[in-house]
Amino acid sequence: MKNIIKYKFTKVILLLAVITAVTSCKKGYFYDGINNDPTQLQKPIPANLLPGIIASTGYEWGGDASRYPATFMQQVRGAANQSFSANRYAVSTDDVDNMWTFGLYGGIMNNAHALIQLADASGQTHYAAVGRILMANALGLTTDLWGDVPYSEAFQGSANLQPKYDTQQQIYATLDNLLATAITDLGKTESTVQPASDDILYGGDLGKWLRFAHSLRAKFYLHLAKVDASNYGKALTEAALGFKNSADDAAVQFAGASVTTENPWEQFNSQRGDIAFDGYIYDQLATAGDPRLDVYSDGDGGLGTLYGSPNSPVYLLSYDEVQFIIAEANFQTGKLADAATAYNAGVTANLQRTVDATDYAATVAKTAGNITLNDIMTQKYYANFLNPETWTDWRRTGLPALTPVAGGALNGQLPRSLLYPSSEIRYNKNTPANTGMLRRVYWDK
Repeated sequence: MKNIIKYKFTKVILLLAVITAVTSCKKGYFYDGINNDPTQLQKPIPANLLPGIIASTGYEWGGDASRYPATFMQQVRGAANQSFSANRYAVSTDDVDNMWTFGLYGGIMNNAHALIQLADASGQTHYAAVGRILMANALGLTTDLWGDVPYSEAFQGSANLQPKYDTQQQIYATLDNLLATAITDLGKTESTVQPASDDILYGGDLGKWLRFAHSLRAKFYLHLAKVDASNYGKALTEAALGFKNSADDAAVQFAGASVTTENPWEQFNSQRGDIAFDGYIYDQLATAGDPRLDVYSDGDGGLGTLYGSPNSPVYLLSYDEVQFIIAEANFQTGKLADAATAYNAGVTANLQRTVDATDYAATVAKTAGNITLNDIMTQKYYANFLNPETWTDWRRTGLPALTPVAGGALNGQLPRSLLYPSSEIRYNKNTPANTGMLRRVYWDK
């Protein structure tokens, strides 16, 4: 029963997106966006596609893309079945195939590509901008999990079933171009159709989409800072134009009214139940007397209601994360007072968002005289609970200082990337060799 939840939800997402995948031997790229299913609209418009892309993004961020990093980063513990293997860092090519084939390429990015093309062709500039932001968000996650991935030759349908893999360096240039174009286009005056109720992330608020684009750009620059330290300054420039408060958070809401509209963590826990919510992060929070322990955990090895209820949101990027980006970039460039200010703001914002207990912020507050990189990354690790960014942060900084699980499959080391999926190995001759989960991606210096 592999990922049966995902299949249920994917069906709903594709109906929302008004796109049905064409079945073929090469699942990941044999998509023209529309087939001849008489139950589907044959000429979708951007407004048809947008809600499905957003919903599937939230589902993926709260699904496999969350569970593997959360397991590696000891925010959850795999207790049985596939999750037990993941806890030992034994994640196979088959285990990640659904995430790649149905979630990221066949789902989010294929539909985002269709939206962008339709919007560009019809002069719906703002829809195209939103599509590019969602594409960059998904493509960024994909390259951070695997490294080199297809993009420049992807989404061509039957015209190219074996797209080449762009290097991660090329992918990051693509991310920057997607976001730069979106930022420019959101600033243009447009009299055609605008996102509105179909925009289930921001309700058509283009100002929030603009701040999301800048915040994403800041995050991606930070990822590249060890490749080129000038990216710290670029991250600060973009972050200053990013989220202004928690009302800007990119949080996908789930209605929770039925099994197909429930929060993905709640779905997984209720139907699979092979993950335990105990171990490192919970022990650290308990030792610190941190009030977030009471909402992250139910106190009995289960997930707390804040993130584990049927209608819990899934956070793609938050204001508090942006503050920690600012704190790290300032710290690494010697601006310790600014680093402490942003760090304190990030801690306070996250406490407000999670437990409404801002008085605890004083307990961990820092000044220019005592702030450390460990302070910043530890509090970001707590704040980004169940967010795949925690794995990226650990690979970049080595923080928090985690001890690999005993008896792990990687000779006493933690994973640094995922294996390429089985469908790619079978059907795309351009797939890089799987040299193991200790393979480092481009920015992992």
